[in-house]
Amino acid sequence: MAGDELAAEVPLMQGPESPGDSLEEDLAASITSEERHATSPSAFIWSLSFAAGISGILFGYDTGVISSTLVSVGPDLSHPLSTLDKSLITSSTSLFALIASPLAGILADRLGRRYVVLVADVLFTIGALWQAFTGSVAGMIVGRSVVGLAIGGASLVAPLYISELSPSKFRGMLVTLSILFITGGQVVAYVLGYVLAQKANGWRWMVGLGAVPAVIQFGLLMMLPETPRWLVQAGKEDVARVVLMKVYASETGMAGEKVMRDIKREILEQEATSKIVNPPSSGNDPWPALTQFQHRMTELLYVGGNRRALTIACMLQGLQQLCGFTD
Repeated sequence: MAGDELAAEVPLMQGPESPGDSLEEDLAASITSEERHATSPSAFIWSLSFAAGISGILFGYDTGVISSTLVSVGPDLSHPLSTLDKSLITSSTSLFALIASPLAGILADRLGRRYVVLVADVLFTIGALWQAFTGSVAGMIVGRSVVGLAIGGASLVAPLYISELSPSKFRGMLVTLSILFITGGQVVAYVLGYVLAQKANGWRWMVGLGAVPAVIQFGLLMMLPETPRWLVQAGKEDVARVVLMKVYASETGMAGEKVMRDIKREILEQEATSKIVNPPSSGNDPWPALTQFQHRMTELLYVGGNRRALTIACMLQGLQQLCGFTD
């Protein structure tokens, strides 16, 4: 009778438990225990978070240094700056950052997260040096526009790079630190602006020094790997497995294997959802880039998880503006 009562409580759709299911549950339990007892990220995680976080410093520095620059530039750009000149120099950065952000997302999926940050470093360097050596308002606008492209790409992809490489337990902390680097970059810009404001051609040093963190980040990222998620999407599972072994070096090899399986499952689910929301079209597509953009917008608006994330992000941005803090 007791056995019949227990059998009656088992759900009708539940099949017999296989040894593989039991092993996977034991594996997940052991990994969860390891993550719970881990007290801090490994040196490897700290190093890649710092390297990627330099993008935040560059973002903050290049948006903060322009205020000191416009005060100190005087007639060095062929004539004293008018209100229109200052407006164009300042707004060009935001405009081109807005243009670069969606393009950076597409490039990050096709070419890799690390690649986009490296390209942004090149743009940061070119833009900083261009501003430092220019002698005209038009040249200054061009330099600020190039920096805007770099900001738009790096500010989108650098936190993504950190989040995809970080263990889940420390992911929020490390991404938050990268955002705090933005404020740190602004502080550095204001301090240097105060120090160099009274120097001859001090404003050129202000904008030119923005190339230094970019060069440092470029060198550091050359020694760091691509994210496992992108590597799996690109069919480089062996390389992704090596990267995961580095990320979870302080734990057993089972942790990396479980994360590998989770990544594969998420990618398959994402592809299945994409096929449902965006059925494949028949015939040759004359505008593949436009079609891909339409598919992305459809997934953003019609997939529940994406729509909720978008709503939360827009609400946070709106509340930030309503609070009066716009930096």
